[in-house]
Amino acid sequence: MPSRVRLSPCHPVRVLLALLAPFAAAWPAAVLAEDRQGWSAVFFSGPVTEGSRLLAWFDGHARFGQDGEQLDTTILRPGVGWRVGPKLDLWVGYARIDSPRPGADVEEDRTWQQASFPIGEFGGGRLAGRTRLEQRFRDTGDDTGWRLRQFFRFARPLASDPRFGLLLSTEVFIGLGDADWGQRSGFDQNRAVFGGYYQPSPSWRIEAGYMHQYIRVAGASADRTNHNLSLSFFSLL
Repeated sequence: MPSRVRLSPCHPVRVLLALLAPFAAAWPAAVLAEDRQGWSAVFFSGPVTEGSRLLAWFDGHARFGQDGEQLDTTILRPGVGWRVGPKLDLWVGYARIDSPRPGADVEEDRTWQQASFPIGEFGGGRLAGRTRLEQRFRDTGDDTGWRLRQFFRFARPLASDPRFGLLLSTEVFIGLGDADWGQRSGFDQNRAVFGGYYQPSPSWRIEAGYMHQYIRVAGASADRTNHNLSLSFFSLL
């Protein structure tokens, strides 16, 4: 039987998700299927030793759907990288994705390659980018699903207290061909985030915000939009 995790009515995730109701209500339900979700994540990355060009990466995720009542997806994603220079890090890694579903869970393995780079400074903030290529594998089909992900992030510290700041980000997902287990070529989804961060030291920070996630649903009469509350912890090794 698929595993399920249910949250109590007063759980913080459910309380905070209730704040997203006005956003969901404002979207045309006749056009899109909707959900309100809570996403949590931890990220660790940086040189394996001080001054080393060899890098280590790990991120883990727990995402709750159905208005925050049920565990929807977990992700474990380790990787290693190399600091080519002050403006370019290259990465390779593996990811395991599990999504509990009625009847049969959705399980996916991925290999991934990534380039991370700063773009520039303007408006008192910094713009950075990340380009990721994924190879996706599921046991419900024989094909490898290739997918491109392009991410941009703008962060601007507050003048009154630079430990706090505003952030904007967007990530576009593009399928690079069809796969017999369900991936389709072309636009897959977009994630747009508006939020803020708290960074008391150069080695760690907390980010929180609202994410609007638009998903193209192949073969369905309606695409999907999710209104997500995201909370992430970042630590530099």
